Amino acid sequence: MILIFGFALFPSYLWAQPSAGEKTDQAAIQRAKSVLVSSLDSSLPKVSLEFFLNYESGGEDIRWEVNDCGEQTGNPATDRGTDTPMCVEADFAKDQTDVTVLVSVGTFQKGPSGKPALFGVTVHGPSGRVHSLRLGDLPKELHRPAPRMPRDLPVPATTSSV
Repeated sequence: MILIFGFALFPSYLWAQPSAGEKTDQAAIQRAKSVLVSSLDSSLPKVSLEFFLNYESGGEDIRWEVNDCGEQTGNPATDRGTDTPMCVEADFAKDQTDVTVLVSVGTFQKGPSGKPALFGVTVHGPSGRVHSLRLGDLPKELHRPAPRMPRDLPVPATTSSV
């Protein structure tokens, strides 16, 4: 009876264990979250990327994922044998502005290794404009007041006829 119960639980134990790829992704994400933003942009303070983005997002949810930095061609024959860069992407939306920050943390063959480097910062504004900027410019971009709309022209004074 105990043997049968043990065999019944064993598959669920295996299912609950993270795979090697998931462990690598978790390590890469942790590495990116803990990098000092001052090492990515010298105009920024010595705080972690995670702290910096949480502050700039105003507490909005940040989605962290590992990807190929957009470097794979999509053609398996061309991509085979290349050591594709590994990036951690952080995405959040604040006040109708979507922000994507990519940090290179190594390669897929070597795993997380070397000094993390900023791969890019992209902002998609409410007007539909998409542009890249330095990480140090992100606070100004996110906290910039909304553009003012033109005011109505004053009503012209009418001349009274006497």
